[in-house]
Amino acid sequence: MAACRDEEAMPRRRMLDAARAALLLVLATGLGLLLVSPPLPLAAAERLFQAAAFRWLAPVQPPHPRLVLIGITEETLAQFPYRSPVDRGFLAALVERLAAAGVAAIGLDILLDRATEPAKDAALLQALRRQAVPTIVISLGPETPLPPERAQVLAGFLEGLPSGTANLARDVFDGLVRVHLPWHPETGAPSFPAALALAAGAAVPDQPFPMHWRRTATGPVAPLYPAEAVPLLPPDWLRGRVALVGALLPGSDEHRTLASAFGPPSYGVEVHAQVLAQLLDGRAGGSLLPWREVLAAAALATLGLLAGLRLAGRRLILVLGLLLLAWPAAVLAANAAGAPGWPALAPPLAGLLAGGAARAWAGAAERRDRAVVRSLFARFLGAEVAEALLRDRELFLAGGRPKPQELTATVLFSDIAGFTRICEQLPPAPLITWLDRYMDRMAQVALAHGGVVLHFLGDGIFIGFGVPVPRQDRAAVAEDARAAARCALAMEQALAALNAEWRAEGLPEAGLRIGIHTGPLVAGSVGQKERMEFCLLGDTVNVGARLEQLGKQHGGEGPGRCTIILGEPSWRLLDGTVPGLPIGEVALRNRNARMGAWRIDRAAVLALQAQAQPGPVEPG
Repeated sequence: MAACRDEEAMPRRRMLDAARAALLLVLATGLGLLLVSPPLPLAAAERLFQAAAFRWLAPVQPPHPRLVLIGITEETLAQFPYRSPVDRGFLAALVERLAAAGVAAIGLDILLDRATEPAKDAALLQALRRQAVPTIVISLGPETPLPPERAQVLAGFLEGLPSGTANLARDVFDGLVRVHLPWHPETGAPSFPAALALAAGAAVPDQPFPMHWRRTATGPVAPLYPAEAVPLLPPDWLRGRVALVGALLPGSDEHRTLASAFGPPSYGVEVHAQVLAQLLDGRAGGSLLPWREVLAAAALATLGLLAGLRLAGRRLILVLGLLLLAWPAAVLAANAAGAPGWPALAPPLAGLLAGGAARAWAGAAERRDRAVVRSLFARFLGAEVAEALLRDRELFLAGGRPKPQELTATVLFSDIAGFTRICEQLPPAPLITWLDRYMDRMAQVALAHGGVVLHFLGDGIFIGFGVPVPRQDRAAVAEDARAAARCALAMEQALAALNAEWRAEGLPEAGLRIGIHTGPLVAGSVGQKERMEFCLLGDTVNVGARLEQLGKQHGGEGPGRCTIILGEPSWRLLDGTVPGLPIGEVALRNRNARMGAWRIDRAAVLALQAQAQPGPVEPG
């Protein structure tokens, strides 16, 4: 009945183990991602790693062929009597020259929120409105308030002109510009680079997207020319490009970006140019959801989980250490190959967490299994068998108890011949000492030959060979039968040594009966917790016990007498490795079918040798 319950519980245990593994995987992945999220310190390390990977390993690309940057520098402002605002007459002439050079679009990244000389302001407004070339003027979102008089000036310039907001979103954790909002979340107005992309005929996504910086040898994403040098440029250098005009003045419109983590800040016009390059190249897709982080963390957590379940000690430390080093190296290689954006720290952290937790889980299961083995077999389990049992415990244990299974094994039953007489000769205390000495000696012999002492049955011993881990082939089953035969012969010798000791001490001597049989068995457990007991059931066990009792008829009961009887299946598996005397077909109690039996004890071997010696030769 207990075996049936175990069979029914096995699928449930497998499902429970799978659920635990899945839960561990989810927790390790989530915790790995959480540990590198702001405001935890590892978030700064992750971002520093990404910045270093871009700074030194991102592939160097040529300047973008469809963009050109026109910079207003200190040298530009040195031509005018005042620095701010930028001379509107100069800007008007600059717009006219860019349009005449055949640019595809003009983006003016200079905020026109203050009035200057009326004539020059009018000239700039006229130049912006009469151009056939699309011209985008930068504006501000409602989150950046202006004094009423400046807001009025800006509105006057923007009236009737396409514009884009200067909404550069900064990370709340470290202030870096990493994500771009192509549309203002409140007004729905396009951003400055989005408006330029639309003017150039490029698609603009509806959702925010991560910025992917283009690294060039010169720094800016596109060719950069001083504004005062535009009249000197050949028209072919500008024709067909989108021209972004902006200030490159230290301390003005500066932003921290991925490109500036190990260098000077990026100017606003450079940031807008990077975003515009993405839009023109169709690289502005992608979700802000951390799918890469989740995917990578889950993958390495799975590897860590498998390593933790299968490895231990130094091998596990080595594997997890390689995981910790290999993944960041792979991320660096991906950056060098032009595939940025993979997280560096969260995945190996998830792998380490999953591996450590899985090792703790597996260790707890191993300790539980060791406790089960100790409770079932106590000290009568050899070190080699115990190691094999724990190594292959999935073949034997399920849910902390032996699982019911059919196997082929060899059983050995031994009993003391004439024990009733010995009990009559010894008082209780000396009798227990005498019996304990015998049991201990025989148990040691069994362990030395790979046997498992399953039960002490009064003065009898039940030993199994090929249990509890099932054998997988006939050769292993045959070796179990040979081990049982060698064990029986060793027990005969051990009894002879014991009899010599007892004889010298004036104690009763004993005889020995042993029955050995090989065949199919049902192995499992009965009882619960502390009362759980490993058991072997089946006809093979019954036959082994009957063969031991058969020794009363074929070996005698006197002191020092030893009878070892094997059933036919065990004898065939010996394959001549041990000499034996055939008994013939025997009838065993409570069995209808007769079976062949053999004796291999010393007396039987001597009788066999006597039969083989030639008789005397008659004289001729």
